[in-house]
Amino acid sequence: MDFIKNYFTAEKNESLIFIAFGILTLSFSVYCLLRWGDAFYKGFAVPVIFIGLIQLVVGGTVYFRTDQQMETLEKLRHQDKPAFVADETRRMETVMKNFSLYKKIEVAFVVIGLLLIFLTPSREFWLGLGVGMLLQGALMLTADIFAERRASEYIKAALEL
Repeated sequence: MDFIKNYFTAEKNESLIFIAFGILTLSFSVYCLLRWGDAFYKGFAVPVIFIGLIQLVVGGTVYFRTDQQMETLEKLRHQDKPAFVADETRRMETVMKNFSLYKKIEVAFVVIGLLLIFLTPSREFWLGLGVGMLLQGALMLTADIFAERRASEYIKAALEL
């Protein structure tokens, strides 16, 4: 059972999904703006492009740092288990706090998106903004729920050392 490798491999795989989401949503938004360009698509593009850029940056950052991070942590675990447990517990507490914040923001995106969809159906820009917020909020919330569960399992495995 190599919980470090399992956790970081899953993180790296999810980062590829983030990158794919970013490329897909950015491409689709640009296509919508160029192909149709009316107020709905302009509204839709605002949150989709903004979050798509975040997906690309976060996904790329996680993907390219993961191998080195995993190697460093595996060495520390083999050399000094108590230091590994202390360092990873501290780091993962921050990670879990961040997930709590991210989920609140993502739920806000979903709720605001739904409100805009239902309260402004005849105002095209705001309707598009709502659809974009709902889409990206739901995608990010789903991804972070999976990541948070993995992180929780990783913490348990680290504490069992």
